[in-house]
Amino acid sequence: MANDDPNPYYRDAPLASVRAEFAGVEKIGTAMCWRLVEANSLGRLAIQNVDGHPDVFPLDYLVHEGNLFMRSAPGTKLRSIVAHPEVALEVDGMEDAFHWSVVIRGTATRMNTDAAIEASGILGLVSSTPTAKHNYVRLVPETVTGRRFAARGPVSNRGGDPSPTPGLEITSDGRSSTRGRTPPQAADKPHPIPHLRPWGGG
Repeated sequence: MANDDPNPYYRDAPLASVRAEFAGVEKIGTAMCWRLVEANSLGRLAIQNVDGHPDVFPLDYLVHEGNLFMRSAPGTKLRSIVAHPEVALEVDGMEDAFHWSVVIRGTATRMNTDAAIEASGILGLVSSTPTAKHNYVRLVPETVTGRRFAARGPVSNRGGDPSPTPGLEITSDGRSSTRGRTPPQAADKPHPIPHLRPWGGG
């Protein structure tokens, strides 16, 4: 692995041209998922609350050497992570007229040593909320999956259908290309993307 690629998940080779299987929804390779996640800093953490119900928290995060790091104030989120460390982090955005979403599932643990906290770089992460956050959490990924699809245009004033979703391909450089335009079918629904372990991950 090259010295300038500290994220071990970058060992995942770009996908060859693979036709999307349904309605213009495209799977994103693991390496591209990580590039999208590293280019952003705000995600949604899904946890099992202490009362047994699911909950979601928007938060800032930092990526360092294939792990994600977050700050937390004392409270529900931190108690839930301690009781139920299996969590998921979702990050999404829009790029080149395509919506994308990446989901990272893994185990979250509170960091307890000054050396580990300083080495992660989390002390430099500025939170979007004013609440003091002096607890630090590491998320170790177990699965990384992503998908994207073309943004659809507005409905025509003449009562026509929305702009059709193009057929998508993943090219060798990890970007999308369009070949023809396939009108979306109202009955079509996105198929779930299998959550597979990252290439080479243990």
